[in-house]
Amino acid sequence: MNSATQQSVLRLGKIDFLNTLPFFYSADTDDAQRDIAFMNGTPCEINEKMLRQEVDMGFTSSFFYALHPEDFLILPGYCIGASGRAGSVTLYSREPIENLDGKTIGLSSKSLSAATLLKVYLARRCGFLNQFEISALEPEQMLNRYEACLLIGDEALFFRPANARIYDLSECWLEWTKTPFCFAVWTVRKDFFEQHPSLVRGVHEWLCRNLDRNRANPAEMVSAYQWPAAQKILVAQYLKSLEYRLTPALEQGLKLFFQYAADCGLAKRNVNLNFCEF
Repeated sequence: MNSATQQSVLRLGKIDFLNTLPFFYSADTDDAQRDIAFMNGTPCEINEKMLRQEVDMGFTSSFFYALHPEDFLILPGYCIGASGRAGSVTLYSREPIENLDGKTIGLSSKSLSAATLLKVYLARRCGFLNQFEISALEPEQMLNRYEACLLIGDEALFFRPANARIYDLSECWLEWTKTPFCFAVWTVRKDFFEQHPSLVRGVHEWLCRNLDRNRANPAEMVSAYQWPAAQKILVAQYLKSLEYRLTPALEQGLKLFFQYAADCGLAKRNVNLNFCEF
């Protein structure tokens, strides 16, 4: 790839969660990185930056695409998903989930796909009517304020309260639908891709090279962190357990998620998955 000019630098949305490390960790700088301006944030922050055209391409909540399919394309082949337990998308409840009908549930302000998944699951699977409040409180404060709360990312990975029941939402989804769940996809602004296809392709290839290398050695990704050995092992196992390839099964699960969300009045109907064609 040619070195980028000011007009062709790709502003890449980078979610500040450990689960994105396989795409972003790189011990060496190569030519592709010269074409990238990293834009960090939570999933919801990256979603908003994409809408404001402050980011050209990035990891977005999978449900974000369902809300704006006419403006964005999905980059083929890659995602963040789980076939069963994810470990970082978790409902914490002070009572069994079957007792949550009618209760107000706190939602992490960082989440879109997981928050929508929880709404769909409680409505469609459980037949509940719930109220939801978006909260930026710390995990302990959320659990004290609400009967149940949803956390995602690193907060959910490390939060293990003694007084709560823990429900892994992708595990709940698999039990219900028999399909894996896709939490995030690589998306690009359609207008940017039309203007800079080679730039998007080059950055996409760089991310794919990182993924292939890092998935082969997950321990190396966490070696630089100043954590106790046990915590490094936990994170390495966590990263190894996630799905990073957008397989046909994950596409099927994503389409089903969009369908159920539409049934609940949360999304448009008949959303197609439109991919970049390099």
